[in-house]
Amino acid sequence: FNDFSLLYSSMKLNFGILGIVGGILGYLLTKSALGAMFGFFLGSSFDKKPTQRKRNPNFDFGKYLMMLSAIVMKADGVTMKSELNFVKNFFRQQFGDEKSQVYIKELKKYLESNISIEKVCDILNSNVNQSSKIQLLQYLIGIATADGEMSNSELQTLKRITQSLRISQQTLNSLLAMFNYQRQGGQYHNRTSNPSNGMSIDNSYKVLGIESTATESEIKKAY
Repeated sequence: FNDFSLLYSSMKLNFGILGIVGGILGYLLTKSALGAMFGFFLGSSFDKKPTQRKRNPNFDFGKYLMMLSAIVMKADGVTMKSELNFVKNFFRQQFGDEKSQVYIKELKKYLESNISIEKVCDILNSNVNQSSKIQLLQYLIGIATADGEMSNSELQTLKRITQSLRISQQTLNSLLAMFNYQRQGGQYHNRTSNPSNGMSIDNSYKVLGIESTATESEIKKAY
């Protein structure tokens, strides 16, 4: 996964259960947001492929990805070093050292600019399919939780982005649960202090979008 062209190729993919299962396994194996994201990507590659959409040949995915990165980073008014490192590492892994430097140099400008979430998401909606947008949302959650917790302002920003990307709230909740984050005292906290504990049972239910009181048949249907 060292070439972000793989993510462009994923525009052919359809969001399905294998993507979620892959994300869960990726998290359990690596105990990291990136592991969950790559697991989701791999799982999605086995889901049914819909018709490929036409997109603008001049569309620069990395540019708009960095814009949304800046929006999430400054959502709580403080740009953390852990968030910056997360973004830098991700772009280097996906774009390579040379190309990532071009995007990273633009980050400071984006952090100082008043960028419209709706305008950026409108452009993405016209050029990126649902599967890729969900992967993008996973990456943004990784930024918000890079310091070990998610503030309410970061959560509200993610909700705006989710809505603007035409992704359901349930999908956002499932992604948060996939990373083992649950809401406590106005913030989302990682419930896995000991990596050996793995994902909690409550979060496993949330990934499937059902209540913990669900019957066996309801669990099978959701799965």
